Amino acid sequence: KIISLLEYSEKESMDLMLYYSGEGTTYKKEKVLIPYDADSNKEHTFFPISKIYENLARLQKMKQVGEITLFMDVDFNNKSFEQNIAQVVEEDDKKKKKKKKKKKKKGASDTETVVLPKEIEPPSSITAFYASDINQLSYDSKESSNSIFTYYLLQGLKGDADNGDKEITISELHDFVQKNVKSRTTELYKNLPQTPILYSSNPNRVLYRLP
Repeated sequence: KIISLLEYSEKESMDLMLYYSGEGTTYKKEKVLIPYDADSNKEHTFFPISKIYENLARLQKMKQVGEITLFMDVDFNNKSFEQNIAQVVEEDDKKKKKKKKKKKKKGASDTETVVLPKEIEPPSSITAFYASDINQLSYDSKESSNSIFTYYLLQGLKGDADNGDKEITISELHDFVQKNVKSRTTELYKNLPQTPILYSSNPNRVLYRLP
């Protein structure tokens, strides 16, 4: 299929963008996707995230395949299986005021350091957007037929994530989606927000250019 598309487009290689929406859980200490016929007594009925990465890495060895970007609208806390959900504990205003602000070093970034879970980390050659952290839920949207993550993902891809230069980079898209999803789910679910996460070795890569 890839080769035939390249022949039609007269290009030497192509980037791949893959989107998945579904359910996930932890099975035998491994993050897996849950097919409709999954059986907790049958290991082969689950699909490990590591297997997806393995297949994509093999595909990427083809000279015709360039960058691979994965959009995963999934959480790993399906209610039919064991859940591991962390709640956000808010500090009261008095405690916040008592905390002293650390002086920021010259040239330091304002971006908060995020520790990404190793369990779903892809190979460095693959970029992966996840709808939520592994200890959170992913929510459906009440305003559209999509999930909240997919809704803002589509808005960002349509151009809302652009900074004005007509180029959507990985970091621009992630920042837009994360900010809006976290804000909306905090508003709706208080101490059980949803925070999208990103794995990318090149966040400044341009995903595509707007017309």
